[in-house]
Amino acid sequence: MSDDSLTQYPLPLGPLGEPPEKYSELRAKCPVSRVRLPSGDAAWMVTGYDEVVAAMSDRRLSRAALREPGAVRTVSGEDFSDNPYNLLNQEGQDHTRLRRLIAPAFTPRKAELWRARIEEIAHELIDQLIAGPRPADLHHDFAATLPIWVICEMVGAPVEDRAKLQKWTDRLVSITAHTPEERLAAREESAAYVAGLIAQHREEPGEDLLSTLITARDDADRLNERELVWLGINLLVAGHDTTVSAISRSLFQLLRHPDQWRLLVDNPDLLPGATEELLRYAPPSEIGFMRIATEDVELAGTKVAKGEGVIPVMHAAGRDTRRVSAPETLDLTRTDTTHLAFGHGHHYCPGVGVARVELQSAFGTLAKRLPSLRLAVPAEQVEWIGGLLTLRPKALPVDW
Repeated sequence: MSDDSLTQYPLPLGPLGEPPEKYSELRAKCPVSRVRLPSGDAAWMVTGYDEVVAAMSDRRLSRAALREPGAVRTVSGEDFSDNPYNLLNQEGQDHTRLRRLIAPAFTPRKAELWRARIEEIAHELIDQLIAGPRPADLHHDFAATLPIWVICEMVGAPVEDRAKLQKWTDRLVSITAHTPEERLAAREESAAYVAGLIAQHREEPGEDLLSTLITARDDADRLNERELVWLGINLLVAGHDTTVSAISRSLFQLLRHPDQWRLLVDNPDLLPGATEELLRYAPPSEIGFMRIATEDVELAGTKVAKGEGVIPVMHAAGRDTRRVSAPETLDLTRTDTTHLAFGHGHHYCPGVGVARVELQSAFGTLAKRLPSLRLAVPAEQVEWIGGLLTLRPKALPVDW
């Protein structure tokens, strides 16, 4: 394929917030294909399930190598890949050490301990929806609020700060939606904010995760101050942004398929399996996190040269016909659901337990409280926010 004919990445969304239509063709014919990035660089995009798993498991494909001089770039100018303290950008011993520090807070048992509180917050938000104007915006007033409220309480940030945290997040996860200057400003402002939180928690420690990390820094010397700040930012940003998108996209798809919404309303026992099916069908993003080959690699018969970029699009994998029957159909009762929405390998999402509890609480509480929930506009009129690592509607007008 000549440079002039390369597919432009990110690919355009399909109708109704569906994955890019070209993914199906690529999975079948060319699961490892060459694309042109917004920076002008070229990279390999991986769309098949097995191929994505292989790419995300291969230690020769490195996130840390993105910071090497002359490395392939997704965008021009500074972005989140340039930050050596971001957990997603680390490899090896430092990555393992930092993950171990936060892992105890996100075990399945700890996640279950949060379920009652998460459901309580969901009920409070639904109370506000019912008392407010109609149609209501289910994205802004529920899906975008629940996860950031939860992570603020877990980490130890004031819940009333969630609006500015969301503003910084939108810029930190931007690909083309914001300028390099805006991304850098968000990075500096959020770092200053978390540094202020750390100072407060040193004076008045609590039972929150940030206080625990401060103890690891000050008493056990298990991380430096810069790592402490960026772990705080990682938790506040990554700890809510993908869940916001997963809730919002899933609710849109549920309400766009009213038979599936009614199925969930009438059969609450379906909730765990239904959540996994929604993660497969409507994952948080259509974007992948690029890696750099640190040596020559062969991926599904394709030779990737040392220094080339590889983008495993884990969210394209959930519609691979080799893994899922009738993958274009949303079926909350299916038994062959499989997805990579939480990643794979050593960068597998550490907060998966809490995320699942949040998703189940969001869908289950809404089904119980607002069983007649429906879209207030035709599905075709719902607009989507592009240019971010995650995908979400601008608004989700609903009535009941």
